[in-house]
Amino acid sequence: MLPPTVIRTCPSADNDFQPLSEYQAQTPDTFFDGKPVLYYHDENVKAWVSAEQHERLYFFSKASEDGSESLNPTPPECYALENNGGKHLREERIEAFVASSKLILFSHKSGTGIEIPYPAITLHAIKNFRHVEKPDDASFKFIGVYMQLEFSSSGGDDDETFDPIELTLIPYKQSSTETPVVDPLNTERATALFNQISACSNLHPDPQDEEDEDEEGDDFDRIVFEGNAEGEAIEGLPGAFRGDINGGLPPPMPGSSGWITADNVDQYFDEDGNWIGEDGVSGELGDGAGRVRGRDEVDEDGANGVENGEDVDSKRPRTE
Repeated sequence: MLPPTVIRTCPSADNDFQPLSEYQAQTPDTFFDGKPVLYYHDENVKAWVSAEQHERLYFFSKASEDGSESLNPTPPECYALENNGGKHLREERIEAFVASSKLILFSHKSGTGIEIPYPAITLHAIKNFRHVEKPDDASFKFIGVYMQLEFSSSGGDDDETFDPIELTLIPYKQSSTETPVVDPLNTERATALFNQISACSNLHPDPQDEEDEDEEGDDFDRIVFEGNAEGEAIEGLPGAFRGDINGGLPPPMPGSSGWITADNVDQYFDEDGNWIGEDGVSGELGDGAGRVRGRDEVDEDGANGVENGEDVDSKRPRTE
């Protein structure tokens, strides 16, 4: 997994990203560069993580030595936590940016933030909370986005060393009164946050484990393009060849059914729209492609699949 990137300057939602509505309303000028798309933005989010793990996220502030400033969860959301209001947790108020490139969390109090690669989010879900002492009181019910983050390179291969960071994000409402209340729009905001994290995670699939594929690659047969000289023919399936151990299809060719998407278009076309192919694939079509045969050529070769001189009664004649 990729580690997070520590940042010292908060991004600007207006200047550093392209709004999702604008991105969806028009065709991008280019797939080669441009600002990341901002799927969701929330300026008031509480981040909860355990006391043992909070320093691994870098953006948490330091508690004051005299205890005047605590990092413990704050009301009213802390009333939903066990252990005397969540004394085992640490809280930091952050600004959240769900961008197409990374999930960005920034604390204005500490002046520090992190950019989290989406493959590092190994699990995310909606988590429901309610008042510990008043579980039926609807005014204290709220939800958050629970995530498990894995920044180490070992991942979850070793269960004994697998220690994901458990992070919960709670959209909250800033209150000017002495008695803070749960944001009535908490459910709507937290659901939007979860949905857009899911959407951006789908843009960044988990990288495949190459070692596992080396071991298991021989167990899978895949259909590839006819004429792939490197593939091994599959017995009983003319024109079908065994896929490579990396699990990839062969490079798309003009006239083939290979997929060219926004994610890989730069591998096949330059910025002027000229076909450049991939791995030596030629951009030229075969002889006769795109040309309409004249009737005189058809008559010379015979009609209806019958060569000149063959028994014309063997096939149904052409009708004008």
